[in-house]
Amino acid sequence: MPQTIYCSQCGDPSPLGQRFCEKCGSRLPTSDPMENLQETQIPQDKTIYQQNSSQTPPPSNNSRGLFDPNHMSYVLKEKYWDFGSGPIYDAAGRQIGSMKRKLLSIRSRIELYEANGQLAGAINRKLIAIKPTYTLHDEYDNNIGRFEKTLLSIIHPKFYLKDTNGNIVMTAQGEFMGFDFKIRRGTSTDDRDLIAEIRKADRWKDVFFSGAWDFGDTYGVRIHNPSVDRRLLIGFVIAIDNVLHDN
Repeated sequence: MPQTIYCSQCGDPSPLGQRFCEKCGSRLPTSDPMENLQETQIPQDKTIYQQNSSQTPPPSNNSRGLFDPNHMSYVLKEKYWDFGSGPIYDAAGRQIGSMKRKLLSIRSRIELYEANGQLAGAINRKLIAIKPTYTLHDEYDNNIGRFEKTLLSIIHPKFYLKDTNGNIVMTAQGEFMGFDFKIRRGTSTDDRDLIAEIRKADRWKDVFFSGAWDFGDTYGVRIHNPSVDRRLLIGFVIAIDNVLHDN
C-alpha cells in the first residue's frame, strides 16, 4: 500500500514523494528531515507548553507512532534504576515509546523503541571527538544527524545539530546551567525561528539532591514547528541529558 503524506496547510492527503499539494499548492514535507526545515514557517507563539490549535498538524495514518507528526509534546522519563532507560509519553500521558541504554556499549548507545517494541532509532556517543558529540541513526542504522556541544558554552550551554555534510541545521541554546533549552533554525537567536523548547522538570533535584537521591530525569518537549522531524528533537534531549546531567 503506498505511503501517504498530509499537507501542513489544508490537510489534504498526497502520495509520498509528491512535492506540492494538489488542493492548495503548498509545498509538501519530504522524507528528508533536513529539507523539511528549509521551507517551514514557524509559529511565533512564545508561550511555553500552551497548546495552540492553529499549530496542530493534520491527522496521520499512524497517530500512535513515536515520531508521528500529530505529537506536539513529549515527556521523557529517564530512570536511573534502569541505568538510563525509561518510557516516553505523549501529551495525554500515554506511553508511546521507550529509551533503552545498552549497558555494555562503549559508545553509550541508547536505542529508541515504539510502544510495540519495534526499533525506531538510536543515538551513540562519538568516541574520538574534541567536544562532546553524539550521532543519531534511524532504525536501519543510517546516520541522519550529529549533535555537538560547543566547548566554551558553560553557563548557557549550546548544542548544534549538523547534517551529514556538517551544516548546522538547528541550535539548542540553554538557559542558566542548561536546565531549559530553546531550539531554533540554523544559528538564529530570534524566537521567530523557534522550533521547540525543552524543559527539565526535576531541575532542583540535580542541585540539592544529588547522589543517592538522584532517581532520574524528566524532560518535557513542546513543539512549535509542526513539520520538524520528531527524531531530531528526541535526539537533542538525549544528547543534552548525557552531556550535562548524567553522572
